[in-house]
Amino acid sequence: MIGRPLSTWADHLRGRLPIALGVAVVGAAARLSMPSPPARTADAIAGMLGEAIGGSVSPDDFVWEERGGFLSDALLGRRVLFLGVAGPRDVAGPRDVAGPPDGERAPDAERAPEGRGAADLYRARVRLTRSGRPVSLSGVRNLTETPLGDDRNLVARGRRVAVTTSAFGAVQGITLLDLGGGARPGAPLGERLRAAVDGWLETGSADGVSRTEISFDSPPASARLDLADEALVMALGPEAVPAALSAGTGELDTGGSDPFGARAHRVPRRVSSFAELAGLSAGRLLGPGAAAAVERLALAADSAAAGLRAGPDAAYLTHGPASPEPAPPGWPSLWPPPPVQPAVDPPLPGEGAWVLVAPSLPRVLPGIDGDPQRPSSPFAATTIRPDPQRREVRVHLLAIDTRHVKFTLQAGFEAPRPTAGLHGTGTLPDAPALRGAIGLGAGPRDPVALHEEAEALGMVVGGRPLVPPRDGAATLAVDASGRPYFGAWPSGAGVERVPWVLWQRPAAASPGEPRGEGPRRFPWSLWQGPSLFEAASAAAPAGDAALSPGEGDDLVVERAALCATDRGFVVHAWGSALDAAALRAALARAGCVAGVSLGRAPDPLGVAFLSAQPDGRLTAERLSPAMSLAPPAHVASASPGPFLYFSSRSTDGPPPPDLSLPGERVGWTVDGGAQPPPAWSPAVYAADTVHLGAQVRVHAFAPDRFLFRLRAGSREISPRNAPKLAAEVPEGERQQVLAAIGVGTGRRRGPRGLAVGGTVGLRFRGEGGLLLVRRGRVEIRPAGGVELAPDMDATEVPLTADDGRLRPEAREIGTMRRRGAACALDDGTLLVATTTFDSDEATTEALLDLGCARVVALDRGAHRNAFVHRASGDPALQQGYEETALFAVGLAMPGRARRLTVDAPP
Repeated sequence: MIGRPLSTWADHLRGRLPIALGVAVVGAAARLSMPSPPARTADAIAGMLGEAIGGSVSPDDFVWEERGGFLSDALLGRRVLFLGVAGPRDVAGPRDVAGPPDGERAPDAERAPEGRGAADLYRARVRLTRSGRPVSLSGVRNLTETPLGDDRNLVARGRRVAVTTSAFGAVQGITLLDLGGGARPGAPLGERLRAAVDGWLETGSADGVSRTEISFDSPPASARLDLADEALVMALGPEAVPAALSAGTGELDTGGSDPFGARAHRVPRRVSSFAELAGLSAGRLLGPGAAAAVERLALAADSAAAGLRAGPDAAYLTHGPASPEPAPPGWPSLWPPPPVQPAVDPPLPGEGAWVLVAPSLPRVLPGIDGDPQRPSSPFAATTIRPDPQRREVRVHLLAIDTRHVKFTLQAGFEAPRPTAGLHGTGTLPDAPALRGAIGLGAGPRDPVALHEEAEALGMVVGGRPLVPPRDGAATLAVDASGRPYFGAWPSGAGVERVPWVLWQRPAAASPGEPRGEGPRRFPWSLWQGPSLFEAASAAAPAGDAALSPGEGDDLVVERAALCATDRGFVVHAWGSALDAAALRAALARAGCVAGVSLGRAPDPLGVAFLSAQPDGRLTAERLSPAMSLAPPAHVASASPGPFLYFSSRSTDGPPPPDLSLPGERVGWTVDGGAQPPPAWSPAVYAADTVHLGAQVRVHAFAPDRFLFRLRAGSREISPRNAPKLAAEVPEGERQQVLAAIGVGTGRRRGPRGLAVGGTVGLRFRGEGGLLLVRRGRVEIRPAGGVELAPDMDATEVPLTADDGRLRPEAREIGTMRRRGAACALDDGTLLVATTTFDSDEATTEALLDLGCARVVALDRGAHRNAFVHRASGDPALQQGYEETALFAVGLAMPGRARRLTVDAPP
């Protein structure tokens, strides 16, 4: 009984012995064919680390973390931190090590002045022998993931590590990591489990890491770091300006001197949902295709669940139907927008009709009671059905009066994932003028999915690039005054068409060199979305500027978009169950000329109105309860995703004027003549200055508030066979003419050139300066080289200053008479200076002191007296003059939203 089983076991082993020997031989051969473990040297370990990321690591750029215990170090390996320059990404390679494609990294000369390439901070585990020789390496994670930023100056002490991130020739920020500070000991078990999985995916540790980041208003050229027991000590710039960051409290101490505008921000750590973790895991292990499939499954499940429950419809608290904004007789009313024409017949009650939104939160506009021309609310809402074939589809529209509201972009602390610097803060300002927030798409969170794109969509906040703009991408840009711009971001030389004001910093910004001087410069603020909307009738950019339909356009999910109308107002469009085609149809019916898609589910979308309470707390209320934008994410804490918040342009009076009023000691006052409506926003200002002993009167005319028309004077000569030039403005514009500016009359012999409406009445000689009127706006140019279009007016006049310097023509002595000069500022403001003097020097110097770069004298050659006549003024306006005159036709104040390129206004 006992021997038989032993014999059976012997026979069993004897029959399988050759197989076992074969496996042993193959294993031994495989082991012998492997390279021997690296030597116990820094160079060998650096080479092993560089090979793991497919790039290179310097022997001075890695540090060991604290020991994790004998068993952990022996079985799993000891953790190491290192700065590595990854090589080109191998798509078929492992998913936890991702070197970006060649096209995604800027040239080495731009990113890393030392010529070593741009490095990222990595973390890995290295198994060591008892003698310290490395055996194997695993679990590589990229902790910073900034393809366009160069991480350097690695320092570590205990569980803390710090690096600087440089890009575009300056230090964009400094990051302090706490390698054990991400744990959540008091959280529920489910939350701790999700946090552990998320931490392992992101950092290779279930504890995760906590981050504190230091950003700069004016980035220093260099920075040196050192870690003390409880502080990060910094020496900023070539002057080694000292600063210190408390590791425990996150407080930044600049010692009273802060030339770089340093700010510290502790980045919150959000716990991902199980659906998000499933997508991240699929992306890490199987690639972006699997992550997209998981996202579709999650969206389908969410849509099915939404169909089983009765979702709340939009329920606006309103003032009732929006009546037209009061306007003087003969002037149009611009607010609210025209009713939206329904696409489905018969329309639902109230469909397409605007109602003024009155959230239950306090919503007071200053000056309403005392000004009958001021609307009761800058927000109007309506609902439309854009698709006759699918009558159940509804799109909710919110119109925003940009004359009273300004916008600001803010990046989330998690998205967009920065490629050139630090994360955003995701916080709202502590401002009494705050009125609401609009959710923006976050883009890919997984770095693997990010690298699959040729280039990430851009985001710039306060001049600081988180992700540089992508050429041709749908762009929402905001200047320092809060004016929004919509369109495709141009490429190459087309960037010069971007409005000048988008590159400017606000006057209150900290001193320092403008951000991005040199190889790259960046606008004040922008966000790029997945797709662009351009109205078919609008003068859209070239066809390749608009993005092709994006992936997932066929999904019927929550979507949102933002656009500018032909009146300059902003419209937010949102629906809980839309495809991309329905959203585009809604934008077209709302009168949009340009806009961007804000994203789709699962991004949080919608509009939340905000209001400050007496105790200082912010409370929030969504426009529709069905919107996925969670107000507490923006009010009670920081937001993980980007958003656009809006606020009143003024809290204690009318909004500031939309024109430049330069000169710190110039006493600008509202001009006493008639103004275009509305009365609460004057468009003509005046000031008196003294130059060369002469009192100079200067008038400022706001851009976008006037159409300028140049008309020939009755004393202008008319050569034989020359066409007759118009002497008066069109009859339909005469009632709106608010000013006439004398330009003089040509001499009998050798008159200067003159053209009206593209018709040349007097030949241009190409001498001096050129006062050009294009699409109703005045431009000052050197004479010659300008091809006149049919809608242009132009006259040659003396050029008295160029490039900010006085020319000899300004000092030519003549008769003592009334003289005038003009210039156009970068934002389109027209300045006209008049005085009595014997040369054009006094008026020219007055305009140069106000910031003008190029000035012309208003004298066509016959030395007639200059004048500025105003409606309701003395002397009175005339329909025509003996002198050629520039007429200012007033316009009712439009909204402030614009197209992105200067040659394509709304």
